[in-house]
Amino acid sequence: MRIATIGFVVFWMAVGAAWGEEAGTADDVRAGHQLAAILCGNCHVAAPDQPLAPILNPPASPFASIVQRKDFTADWLRNFVTTTHRGLDEPNGMPNPYLVDYQIKQVIAYMMSLRK
Repeated sequence: MRIATIGFVVFWMAVGAAWGEEAGTADDVRAGHQLAAILCGNCHVAAPDQPLAPILNPPASPFASIVQRKDFTADWLRNFVTTTHRGLDEPNGMPNPYLVDYQIKQVIAYMMSLRK
């Protein structure tokens, strides 16, 4: 069920981008929220209203905590998401989420909106 939901969301996000719709900041935050809740929510508490609890026990750092770190910036997050985290040297590292550029932009917009 979870894989089908993820596939559905990724498909419709790709279709929206293919239509050439220019997403505004509010749209990026909204789309990033949905994407994070479904994809990142497998391991993190990405949003208080995410549909399912993380399957990782204990869960990875919640997004609300990550965004409060002193070194957290949009550039830091972009670099973190686009680099490999799991490998022979770190078998328990974060898996590659395989996000395309516009999805990374959306997740960044969502996470930046969580900063207080």
